[in-house]
Amino acid sequence: MSAKVKAGALSAALLLTLAAIATAATVQQGGLRITALAQLKPYKLPRKGTAPIAVFIAGHLQNAEGGVPPQLQKLKIDVNRHGLLQSRGLPVCRIPEVQPASTQRALSDCGDALIGSGQFWASIVLPDQGAYRTQGRLLVFNGREEKRPVILAHIYTSHPFNTSFVITFSIKHIDKHPYGTELQASLPQALGSWGYLDRIKLTLRRKYRYLGHQLSYFNAGCPAPAGAKRASFPLAYAEFSFAGRAPMGATVNKTCAVGE
Repeated sequence: MSAKVKAGALSAALLLTLAAIATAATVQQGGLRITALAQLKPYKLPRKGTAPIAVFIAGHLQNAEGGVPPQLQKLKIDVNRHGLLQSRGLPVCRIPEVQPASTQRALSDCGDALIGSGQFWASIVLPDQGAYRTQGRLLVFNGREEKRPVILAHIYTSHPFNTSFVITFSIKHIDKHPYGTELQASLPQALGSWGYLDRIKLTLRRKYRYLGHQLSYFNAGCPAPAGAKRASFPLAYAEFSFAGRAPMGATVNKTCAVGE
């Protein structure tokens, strides 16, 4: 099954793409601060059509007053319509293949569907036992849930005990100019009530061959008007929802150069 999803420079994934030169964006509400750092390569992209890209992302959720930040309940990302997620001919991964699973088993069972990898940091908060800091591997797969294309983010840690989770990002077409795709995930549903994800570093990149053609899962163009060599536009709007708090939203802007 093939799935062509307009997604600008990124989903995913998962999360906030910025500019060709690493750029930081910070949003704060009360004592809660969210910082994102991202880089898109290559910087030069075609004016018409798309070209393969790689996306590098880092995100950090902090409680400015110290302690464990509140648990992220829902993450929603609206991504610019100038771009393409291309999964035609790419193997798919299903949740039972990677949950529960160690990093090694997830790669063994779904490695041919891998579209990104990185690291995560989190707090495991258990009743009457305080918070445990943990970190581990983060893998991102081209997935399918029932008949719908999804993005599966698999995280695994061995401290304080062996634990794995899968965060499922739904992919939905929207018509909300300038955005064309919505990615959404429920984190408590994936992490349970005691998993508090607060930091990630991630590289999203996948080229593959299908029917003799070189394809890429992540693709984008530079929508510069005629005569212009560069363009700036809103790449993504990310909304973070927490229990008992108003949602926090931020717009991430992108700059690209035309490479004919």
